[in-house]
Amino acid sequence: MNVPKTEQKQVFLKSYSQIVALAEALKIVRQLDLNQMSVSVIGNLGEDYINDDSGLTTVTDELQLFFKGILGGSTDFDTFYNPELGRLFVVGFLVSTFKNTVGKRAIGVLSGGPYGILRGLGVKEAEAVSSVKKLNDGTYLLVARGDRRTIDKLQKELTN
Repeated sequence: MNVPKTEQKQVFLKSYSQIVALAEALKIVRQLDLNQMSVSVIGNLGEDYINDDSGLTTVTDELQLFFKGILGGSTDFDTFYNPELGRLFVVGFLVSTFKNTVGKRAIGVLSGGPYGILRGLGVKEAEAVSSVKKLNDGTYLLVARGDRRTIDKLQKELTN
C-alpha cells in the first residue's frame, strides 16, 4: 500500500509590543489564504484585573470585538489566569488547546502550560522560553501554523 506522506506543519511566532502593529500584521494574515494556515494570538493582561471583575469583563469584551473584527466573527476567544504570567487571553485555534484539561484543570492555567503548548506545537525550547518571557513582559504573540510554503510566505510578508 502506497500512503502519501503528509507534510509536517510549520510554526511561525512573532511578538508585538504594540496592539496597532499586531493589528497591521493580522490584516496581512487575512490577505493570505487562511484555509492553509491556523492563526492565534496570545496576550497578557497581567495582574491589572485580579480584583476588578467589571474591568476584566470590559477589557475582554473589547478585545474579543477587536479580534473578531479582524479575524472574523467565528474566531474563538477566551481568558485564563496563569499563576506564572497573570491573566492571559488567547484568540484563534489555540483556545481549545489552552482549554484542554489535565486532571481537572485547563492546560492554560497550569504552571508551564503556555510553554508546554508552544513546545507541543514544535517550537524549539529556546524560542518557547523566549516567547513566554515576552508574554510575561506584556507583548502580544502571533502564532501561525501551516504548511511550509504558507508559513514561508507569511514570514516574508511580516518581515518586510
